[in-house]
Amino acid sequence: MILILRSAFNLLFDLLELLIIVDIVLSWIYRGRNTITETIHIFTEPFLSPGRKIQERLIPGLPVDLSPILALFIIGALRNIVSIVLRIL
Repeated sequence: MILILRSAFNLLFDLLELLIIVDIVLSWIYRGRNTITETIHIFTEPFLSPGRKIQERLIPGLPVDLSPILALFIIGALRNIVSIVLRIL
């Protein structure tokens, strides 16, 4: 059972990382909005918005969005925490 949970969480974190990367690439090549981009934003925005707030507070006006780096770091940290908790169980 724990192995199934661990696999499910790893799949979820992999999917979130992939969606963030797709969001980054789409921001470079496609500026419009459609159902697909809106759906991607629904899943990625909770991880990207804290990084944007921190960046705006520390380095206001920076023309490069560094929030995806922080978001990937947060997802990695959450992956480690969930993995440790599931090992304890």
